[in-house]
Amino acid sequence: MIKTLTITMPEGKWLVDIFSQANDSGVYDLIHPNDVTEVSLNEGEMYGFRYSLQGKPGTTFKITLDDDVLAEGEIDKSEAASGSGVV
Repeated sequence: MIKTLTITMPEGKWLVDIFSQANDSGVYDLIHPNDVTEVSLNEGEMYGFRYSLQGKPGTTFKITLDDDVLAEGEIDKSEAASGSGVV
């Protein structure tokens, strides 16, 4: 199935990756300045995601896969945010 991966972040830089245990290409799906891409996922398979962001403190971000919010928040004084999870 094809899903749309999107990041909404008014300024800054980002790397976002969706991966499975069986198939991690090592290539990030979203790399600044691209903020939307389509990803192909196998139904019933578990996927993980990871992200690394840089921006000014107070910059908001939201990462979505179709209508599902994977991560959202605000860049803190370290000027970076990162995280991971399960899709």
